[in-house]
Amino acid sequence: MKRIKILLSVILFIVSIGATSGQNLSIHGNQFYADGKVFPMWGLRAASATQNERNTDQLISVLDEYKKHGLNAVSVYLQGSSGGYSDPFQHGGKQLSEDHLKRLERIIEQCQNHSMVVIVGIFYQRTLASDSIRNLHSKRDIFNAVKTLTKALKGHENVIINIANEQNSFYYQKFTPFSFNEAKNIIKLCKRVKRFDKNRIVGAGGYNDSLNVLIGKSRHVDVLLFDTYSGDVEKNQHSGWHYDYFRKMGVPDKPMINVEMFGGWTGQFVPPGVYTEEGKKLHTQEIEEALKRPGLHVHLHSNVWMQGPSEGYPTRYDLAGRGTEEDPGIRWWFDHLKNSLTKE
Repeated sequence: MKRIKILLSVILFIVSIGATSGQNLSIHGNQFYADGKVFPMWGLRAASATQNERNTDQLISVLDEYKKHGLNAVSVYLQGSSGGYSDPFQHGGKQLSEDHLKRLERIIEQCQNHSMVVIVGIFYQRTLASDSIRNLHSKRDIFNAVKTLTKALKGHENVIINIANEQNSFYYQKFTPFSFNEAKNIIKLCKRVKRFDKNRIVGAGGYNDSLNVLIGKSRHVDVLLFDTYSGDVEKNQHSGWHYDYFRKMGVPDKPMINVEMFGGWTGQFVPPGVYTEEGKKLHTQEIEEALKRPGLHVHLHSNVWMQGPSEGYPTRYDLAGRGTEEDPGIRWWFDHLKNSLTKE
C-alpha cells in the first residue's frame, strides 16, 4: 500500500509538471519567457470571443490549427469589440457575470493546454460610451472592475492584462467619470493590477504615438500594447517603424506588441477574407519587421473576418483559404508565418 501511495504521488507530480509546461510567463529585457525559455509571441485579435458561446466554442475549436502554424497568443476583450460588445461587470464593478467569466476561463484553460498566451483586455470604448449597455458609472466602478478581473485571473500563468482597447479613442470621452485618454490614468490602472497581483504582466496603449511613449516609459507598464491604423498604412509606418520610434523616444527595452494591426483599415477587404495582393503584402511585411526586432511582436487583425457583425457578417476565427474570391480566408498569413518561422 505504501509503495502504491508513493507511485501515485510521483505520477501526480509528473502530471502537474506537464500541466504547467509553457505557462509560467515572464519578461526579461525585451523578451517573453515561458518556463525559462524564450517565447517569441505571434498572435491574433479575437476580441469578441467571450461575448457568446458560439464565439468561444469557435475559437477553441481552431487552437490546434493556430498552434501548428506558429501562432501562440490570442487577445480577447471582456467588453468586446465592434464585432459584438457588452458589459459583464456587475454591482459597481465588484463582480463579473458568471457565464462571461466561465467563457473567459475556458479560453484561458484551453490556451494553457496548447502552451498559448491570452491577452485579456478589460475596457472597450463603445461599451463605456453607451448609456444603455455599460454597467460601470463612476471612477470607483472602473477601479473596482480592474481589481475584480485581476483577482479572478489569479492562478492563470498564461495571461497578460491589457487595460483598455485603444485608450486614446474619442469614444472614451463620452464616459465622463474617468479619462481613459490620459496616460497617467492608464498607468494608475496598471499599478492597481500590480497591487492585487504583483507578478501579473500588464500593459496598455493605443494608436497615439505620443501617449504610447508616455505609457511605455512607465516602470509600472510591463509591455507596450499599441495599435496601427489607416494613417500608418498611408505613411508606411509599419510596426517596425513604431518600435524604432518608441525606442528612440525613450521607451525602455521592454516588449512591444501591435495588438491590432491596421485597425479599421482592414474593413476594406470585402467580401470577408478577400484581399488584394498589395493588402497581403502589407500584412506579411509585419511578420518580417517583427523577425528583425526581437522585442517586437504582432497580432493579425481582420475586421470583417473576425469582427464581422460590425459590417453585417458573421464572426469567424477559422483560417479557411487563400484570401481570394474563389478561396476566401486568412490562411495565407498563417502560412507565411509558418514558412518564415521554419526559415529561422
